[in-house]
Amino acid sequence: MDLLRFFRQLFHRAGVQVALVPSPVRGASPQVSTGAPSSPIASPAARLMLLREEMLDSAGRLAGYRFSCGVPAEGGMPTVACYEAALADANVRALAERRTAMISILLEDVLLLDVAAIRAPHTVLHVRCRPEDLIEPRHLNVLKTLRTSGVGLALSIGDAATLAAMAPALSLATHALIDVSTQAIDAFEQLVIALQEAAPHLILLVENVATWPLRHMCVAMGIEFAMGYFLSTIDEREQGEKMSDSRMVLMDMLNLLRNDGDADALAAVAKRDPSVSVHLLSMANAPAYGLKAPLTGIDQAIVVLGRETLYRWLAVSLFRTGADRARDDALLEVALARASFLEKAGLAVGTRQNADELFLVGLLSFVDTLLGMPIGAVLQDLTLPAVIRDVLLRSEGPYGPFLSLALAVERCQVRRATQLSVSLGIVPDALTSYRNEAQQWAEQAVQLA
Repeated sequence: MDLLRFFRQLFHRAGVQVALVPSPVRGASPQVSTGAPSSPIASPAARLMLLREEMLDSAGRLAGYRFSCGVPAEGGMPTVACYEAALADANVRALAERRTAMISILLEDVLLLDVAAIRAPHTVLHVRCRPEDLIEPRHLNVLKTLRTSGVGLALSIGDAATLAAMAPALSLATHALIDVSTQAIDAFEQLVIALQEAAPHLILLVENVATWPLRHMCVAMGIEFAMGYFLSTIDEREQGEKMSDSRMVLMDMLNLLRNDGDADALAAVAKRDPSVSVHLLSMANAPAYGLKAPLTGIDQAIVVLGRETLYRWLAVSLFRTGADRARDDALLEVALARASFLEKAGLAVGTRQNADELFLVGLLSFVDTLLGMPIGAVLQDLTLPAVIRDVLLRSEGPYGPFLSLALAVERCQVRRATQLSVSLGIVPDALTSYRNEAQQWAEQAVQLA
């Protein structure tokens, strides 16, 4: 059994049956068809791509998303009706039953929005406008109407000088957003302090957070949410710990299982970390296994558990072993969403073997961030097909364009995503559907894992 089969069994998708076949010979190119593309998706929002930005709370949990619409590849701005249809296709209202769903919209479009169709306990409207617009009584009345409709209200704050004039609007708001990329750190800190003093009831969010140190600074200042691409970067503050903790033992055990290592070899690796050994013995001695006498040997525990159960536990532990469980769960969900999207793209134009390998590419594309070490160091001891190593190490090979497509979709780079999908033989209108389905499945998978 190989590592790919393990991940497919661990995170089984209801309704998606994938035949597992041997990986191609090392160095051989996978057969990805560029023939007839998949059928277009019949949806009024098919050509509208949503930008979905992760929101991590101060505890490191993936607490919600902000949604905004990208400009279609052919140009022009989408209508509010089309935006609403895209939000419905992404099942945003259901998401807002569980997590914060922040929907970005222009002030002039707010009255055209069917608030009842998106309203849920955690729906927040991010109303975008100039600060001076919020001084006008007619615009303040619009904000009052929104608040009485039962949704949260988020406003962007540019600098401390506008706070006094925005006081009436801020009294109606529930959230305030600050773009950290547009100002120096000292000015940013002064703005946060001034905002906390002027409107202490507001929940603060910082957008365009690029690094973990910047996110840590936000948390220290009492800011509740951070948005940006920092989640997919290495947190240097935890790098030393992650290189020496149980995860390296788990990686070694996964590699042994992939290469049919026996129980003695697996036990020898497990013994390098006491916590891994204790967990294995505890699982094997659980009442469900009905043993007459407690096991004391790690090799015996591995035999009792079986390879399938051991694979499942190792993978979940790989993402969940460490000091920051909330952060690792967030990373797992993002990684699974990318993996599922790549799988769907692979199924559209290639074989099931290609789709399975693309799923693994998506999952492993975050393993360097997870372990806090360079991807080359992580992969040097894993036996993987050359085509997977090429894309993970150098973004090269036949799977390189697929990974580039996933990144373009995640960042709502509509024109680039359209060009890449056409070159791969994927109908551009299908990308939104793939993204939505992958995201919804990933959230469910993390909850069940």
